[in-house]
Amino acid sequence: MPKSLPVLKVTIQNNAIIAQKVMEFFSLMPELGYDLIKPGSDAPNDEGVSAIGGSTLNTEGRDLNRAVIDGIADVAVHPASDFQYPVPDGLEVIALSDTGVHRSPEMAQLQDSLVVISKPDRDDLKAIFSKVDIRRKYGKVILVGFGPGNSDLLTLGGDKALAEADIIYHDDLVDKNFLEKYAAEKVYVGKRKDRHSVKQEEINRFLLAAARSGKNVVRLKGGDPMVFAHGGEEIEYLQRNFVEVQVIPGVSAGIAVAAFTKVPLTHRGIASSVAFISGHSDAVQIPTTDTLVYYMAGSKIRLIAQKAIAQGKNPDTPAMLVYNISLPDQREFFHTLEELAQTDEIFPTPLTIVIGKVVSLRNKTEEEALKPAFLVTGTSAEKYMESGTVIHQPLIEINSIPASAEIEACFNQLDQFDWIFFTSRYTVRFFFEFLNHYGKDSRSLAHLKIGAMGTITAQALKTHGIIPDLQPGEESSEGLIKEIELKKITAGRVLIPRSNLGLPLLPENLSRLGWVVTRPVLYQNKFPENLQPLDLSKVDIIVFPAPSCVTNFVRLYGQIPEDKQFIFRGKETKKRFLEIAGVDHPAVAKGLLGNTHGLR
Repeated sequence: MPKSLPVLKVTIQNNAIIAQKVMEFFSLMPELGYDLIKPGSDAPNDEGVSAIGGSTLNTEGRDLNRAVIDGIADVAVHPASDFQYPVPDGLEVIALSDTGVHRSPEMAQLQDSLVVISKPDRDDLKAIFSKVDIRRKYGKVILVGFGPGNSDLLTLGGDKALAEADIIYHDDLVDKNFLEKYAAEKVYVGKRKDRHSVKQEEINRFLLAAARSGKNVVRLKGGDPMVFAHGGEEIEYLQRNFVEVQVIPGVSAGIAVAAFTKVPLTHRGIASSVAFISGHSDAVQIPTTDTLVYYMAGSKIRLIAQKAIAQGKNPDTPAMLVYNISLPDQREFFHTLEELAQTDEIFPTPLTIVIGKVVSLRNKTEEEALKPAFLVTGTSAEKYMESGTVIHQPLIEINSIPASAEIEACFNQLDQFDWIFFTSRYTVRFFFEFLNHYGKDSRSLAHLKIGAMGTITAQALKTHGIIPDLQPGEESSEGLIKEIELKKITAGRVLIPRSNLGLPLLPENLSRLGWVVTRPVLYQNKFPENLQPLDLSKVDIIVFPAPSCVTNFVRLYGQIPEDKQFIFRGKETKKRFLEIAGVDHPAVAKGLLGNTHGLR
């Protein structure tokens, strides 16, 4: 340092041994004037060494660094063995002292070294300390991503680093023949499941030893060094040992798979989020993103599919498995989650798995792929199979009930009724089961007129050779009442088969019009056992075909979601929804309440 510059202020730990080492180190720079500053009181001590801070002794390195940041000291000097990594923001290591112990580079230790810290803008100090900085003899380590296997994907920066390297440490996913063009020494340190050739700790030590010996080192990795490739571990280990590290990215398998299969990972209106997940662990994660990309998942295919379905993914969700991405023997396998959850097929590895609606774009148009996802809560989902993706979770369970005296009386007195109104296909099913049970058939209904609420109910009657005399256009109790009033049908005696949860609206209105109503319970509608909530994040539309479905949905899920569209069968179902959700529910304000007919 020029004599005109102020004397350098150096902060160190309040330790006599360290002070002695620092003075020995600074003796290598006789032109440099300095004062040592230690933690303690503000007054100089008997040795002429100044102090900083309060009266409490604190020898932790962060206090020394604080002195530099605050401008109290120009540099802080730490024992390398006590140095706290990483370097705090606003500071930089400008020198590492030699230990003075002559060992092979592989055995070199930092126990006797000193670390010099300053602000990054102190070029004057860097110039002075560079003469005694042992790191000037070190080489540099560059982590280079090779990509998924095709050498054409290697970046220009990666190629330059390989050309200038003295030694290259490479793994399985790198084309060994391609590396012959480079003059550097090649060392294989590949790791594969069940046949690790070199442990990660050993690779770290190899890189450090080579850099300390002055070699320019390239750590060549398949894919990208920072994605499931231990790049962060190697960087931390090397920087903790004061070796310069650079990273040159590569094309990660999760990105390459989209390019080489022409299946986008995101697509407007279909997928706006993607997750990259390691497939190694038995505790494999199932994030809630639109698209899932699993690396190294060849041994966990079935587990991943089972977990995804268990957490609410539609079993029909498409999945793509890709072997050897970008290489001439690349192969692709297409399945649904349900198929993978049950498969015993052994696929070739390495595999990358893509799960999500985007996979359907491989063989579908955007319009087809954009069809919505329905959660159908009734017992039948056929109506929506052609309209989009269907997740079928029946929230009602239909069961038969044993014969009873009341039921027998109804079927033995059919001649006393003028009409039978069937309100669902289940009323048709169980009515004819009991009719057969009591030794009767459709001829017993010859004198009766038949009403059917809805197309599916009418279709169920046709299987018994009956075409309904009355079928309202509006498939609801209200619609049936309106049709009766419109056609001025004379009030009579009517039999209305029902479930244990049959609604009173129809019989009450019929009674108001003068009808005599008999309502035998012919089957049971109950909440299914062992139901578990599904992940609703991928559901666009929830279908409620009956009021009990709305009630049971809240019983299972706790509340009505605010970001879905809803479809109802009949006004009573919609009324039940509004009673539970409230008229101020966001779906009401957004106009997301619709109607459908015929699904029960």
